[in-house]
Order: sequence, then structure tokens, then C-alpha cells
Amino acid sequence: RRKRMYKIGVDIGGTKINVGVFSGGGALLACQKLKIADIADIAEAVSGAAAELEEKLGAARNEMDFCGIGIPGTVSADGRRVVKAPNIGILHGNIAEELEERLGVRTALVQDSRAAAWGEYLFGAGKNKESVVCITLGTGIGCGIVLNGRIWNGSLGSAGELGHLPAVPNGRRCGCGKFGCVEKYAAGGGLDITAEELLGNGSTAKELFAAAEAGDESCKKALANAVMLLGNAVVAVINLLSPDCILFSGGLSEQRELYVEPLISYILGHCYSAGSYPEIKTASLGEYSPLYGAAFLQVEE
Repeated sequence: RRKRMYKIGVDIGGTKINVGVFSGGGALLACQKLKIADIADIAEAVSGAAAELEEKLGAARNEMDFCGIGIPGTVSADGRRVVKAPNIGILHGNIAEELEERLGVRTALVQDSRAAAWGEYLFGAGKNKESVVCITLGTGIGCGIVLNGRIWNGSLGSAGELGHLPAVPNGRRCGCGKFGCVEKYAAGGGLDITAEELLGNGSTAKELFAAAEAGDESCKKALANAVMLLGNAVVAVINLLSPDCILFSGGLSEQRELYVEPLISYILGHCYSAGSYPEIKTASLGEYSPLYGAAFLQVEE
């Protein structure tokens, strides 16, 4: 019997961890979700989940080819160390080495937004495209870029920080330490702030959308402003990189009528064109796109 080679994908989020086992051809065979709040040792938790999934599949450890881990933070150029992951206290620097020792499988790290872009490029809405920009609209804004068939990290390692493009001079203070970043107005967290300003303390983006849908003019105007600010940022990306595909993922991408469709219209109406435009649509792998991308990372031998 020919030896099968499986791949393990791990997606570490703010509140949960997804662990999946894939066939070499890209089929997600089994997946397990863990709550961060229940975890004391992240390497132990992930290796334990991987072992359970292997048992479920009847797969042996020596049939595992690779483990890729997507994290919400900055990763070293060699994919071995966590450089900066401010939102997750239990995620320490040498997690790749620790997991590699526990799993006996070569392991690498990747920023989650890049993993999402790579997953969509290989198996999702970006398949058969040359260059893909995948923008995750969640609490903040993540952005992964695949250029000419490779994940683009940039020489400084921080390519894709779309959420931190300045949008409003001397605007809201951002978690990055600067002021007026686009994500403080156009992502879920920023829209929560807008909702509180317009609808009172404790109001959320969800209520902002509901009020706009019910006809509240100030809320409709606020969403139009958010669309313009984010649209301008995406137009800058298109004009600079000329990708053939822009994808939107994340929770906010489900707000099609009030957010995504006006956003796509704005972008197409403002980006430079010499006769052709990028395809702009929602991503297709949902919450699993970083899992796919992490499992099928390009790793230099």
C-alpha cells in the first residue's frame, strides 16, 4: 500500500483554535475546534487535537507530512518564531519548535491573513488566478497578498497592513499606536465605536446595520463614509499592485447589501483602469481559508 501523506493545518484566533487534517490533494478530512480560554499549554493542546484527529481517520503519525500554523501576528522570515502577537498571551515565540518536537512533523508559522489568501489562491475563490489580495473584514482588517504565485511578505515582513493605512487625519487612536487608521472606521471594532457615537453606549456594529436598514439617515451616512474610507484603501492597493482578484472574507463580508456591494461599486468606480478591472468578490472557504493556507504553505527545503 502506498504511503499516504496528510497535512495538518492550525488556525489560532483570538478566542478559538481550529485544527484540521487534510489529504495531500486538499480535502479537509477532519477538524476540531478548541477554546483558547480552556488552554494552558498551546503546544500540548494542538498536538493532542492532532492525535485525536489522526485516530479518528485511522492515520499514523508517520503519514503526516507537514504542520502549518496560522497566527494573528507577525512571524519571523523563516516561519519559525512568533515576533509579535499582542492579542494572545499563551502564544509564545518558539511554538513551531515545540510543536515540531511533539508531533515529529516539520512545522512552520504564517500570519493568518496570509494563510487565508494562500488558501483561497490554492483551493477557493482565487484558484487559477495569478495575483490575489484577500481582505478579512473582522474586528480589525487583515490582508494577505499572493503575487505571481507566492505569498508576499515584503522585505520588512509587514506587507498587507491595509487596516493601518491612514484614513482620517488626527482621527481615532488605533491599537497600533497611530491615529486615524482605516480599520478604526471601517472594520467591526471601528463600526462599534461609530454605533456608540450615534446610538448610545453599548451599541454595536450589528445595531448600526439594523438602524441603517430601518432607514436611519445618520447610520446610513456613517456606513457610506466607512465604505468610502475602506474603498479608497482598496483602490490604492489595486492601483499599486494590479492584482487580478480581490476577495473579501470575515464576518463583515456577510453584510452584502449594506456593505460589500456598495464597497465593490465604489472600488470599481474609483480604481485606475486601462480597460480591465480585477475580479472583486467574497472568498469561498469561509472560516477555514487560513486552515487550508497554513496546511499547504510553501516551505523552503
